[in-house]
Amino acid sequence: MKSASMTIPSPNGRSPLGTLPDCGAKVPLPDMETCRNHLLRFSREIAVPRGTKLMVDRVFYLLEGTVTLTAVSATGERHSLVYFEPGDLLSFIPSVNHVYSIPHDAFDFLLSNESLAMFAKTPCRLISTEHREFMRHMDEEPVKTLLIRGLAENLIKVIVQSVNNCTLSATVRVCRMLSVFMRKDPPHHLPRYLTHTEIAGHLSLHVMTVTKIFQSLRKEGILGKERGITFVKDPARLRSLAAQQSLLSYKHCDSREHLP
Repeated sequence: MKSASMTIPSPNGRSPLGTLPDCGAKVPLPDMETCRNHLLRFSREIAVPRGTKLMVDRVFYLLEGTVTLTAVSATGERHSLVYFEPGDLLSFIPSVNHVYSIPHDAFDFLLSNESLAMFAKTPCRLISTEHREFMRHMDEEPVKTLLIRGLAENLIKVIVQSVNNCTLSATVRVCRMLSVFMRKDPPHHLPRYLTHTEIAGHLSLHVMTVTKIFQSLRKEGILGKERGITFVKDPARLRSLAAQQSLLSYKHCDSREHLP
């Protein structure tokens, strides 16, 4: 599963923000082993358990597992903003900010009562780099390609999530998230960390709303549950709901069902 945030891949493979004419050779994306070997020249490899808060004085390259950029409110509530998967570069904004002197005014105002942190949603293996070392190698390949790709991907994820959360119904938003996060091979399991609370926080919904949508999806035979793991029984119908090609009502469901 790749962290496509809250968007359904276009059938023709185009970016949700549009495409440009082909004006020449494209820069190939470096494979993970090439990136790992290069980064290890000035970094170290670490393993962390689920729930670990990653240090802010490091840049990370994710080799295994899932990490989220999380907003932590003044009351301690956590909302996962962006999900990262193997091959992603994390926590590089402080380095970019230091090199290019990005203004802090708007950032500081918008996050006056919140803080941002990276949390491991699963056991993870990462390459850890100090910011000063990362800045020394920012213009080298494959670090440069990783950085540019990371900046572009993160921007697209945030824009798409914002558009979806502002314009789409709760059911469509939940179905899009499940379509992205389900395993692509049968039985299409959903990650254990994808609880109703996790989904509600990411999509700016009430937990009860997410619970009712899950109940409706189960009643329609779209979702199933076995040995505590929720899976998608009917991916085609889920994608149809996500693409707004069909409708599903959750208003009258019994809200007493347990969280997955």
